[in-house]
Amino acid sequence: MFDPRRKISARLAACRERKNWTYRETAEQLSAVLGKKIGTSRYGNWEQGINVPPHDMLIALGKVFDVPPSFLGGLSDDEGAPPETSNYVVPPLSTVPSNVGVVDLGDNALAFQREFLERNNLDRQKILLIAATDDSMAPRFQKNDLVLIDLSETTVSHDDMFAIMISGRPRLRWIRQDLKGDYVIQAEKRDYYPDETISAETLKDMHILGRVRMIAQLR
Repeated sequence: MFDPRRKISARLAACRERKNWTYRETAEQLSAVLGKKIGTSRYGNWEQGINVPPHDMLIALGKVFDVPPSFLGGLSDDEGAPPETSNYVVPPLSTVPSNVGVVDLGDNALAFQREFLERNNLDRQKILLIAATDDSMAPRFQKNDLVLIDLSETTVSHDDMFAIMISGRPRLRWIRQDLKGDYVIQAEKRDYYPDETISAETLKDMHILGRVRMIAQLR
């Protein structure tokens, strides 16, 4: 008798091992995609073949593992990508809590070579590609230009450009420290987007997504 649990179990295990994740790390990635907590034991039961993940979970697992849900569910043997694409990573989309609720962020328009990410000390699971939401940083870059964010760098240790969550939207700004020890949040178009000076304590409470590492522009 055909038992889909065996095929699903084997494919989940293979995908997880390919990512070099533990059960806990996989459950955390799945929780981030769904915007709600998925327990380690629940995921483990699927991989061990104790239970079968429901349809919505197969779709989310497909996003986590970068494979078609039909492959994970045993309905197809097509993993959805030719072998050479294994050398490339598409920055994962993120579900981010904000003061207006949970928002989905990210753009999957670009893929990055794994060696490029490693050479530049970028963790493929901690990068986010977003489009600039306004023209506040012109002429350095324009609205809708793509910006790569390093989610692991959320501490301001020197003057640099960061993505900051404001009213549910990522805003790209310089954060600079002045001589008094306060911080200045600064756009390029300062006549239209005035500087904002905040204290170090206020900075700690800000939702900094990460540091801007790369800007991609079309001309």
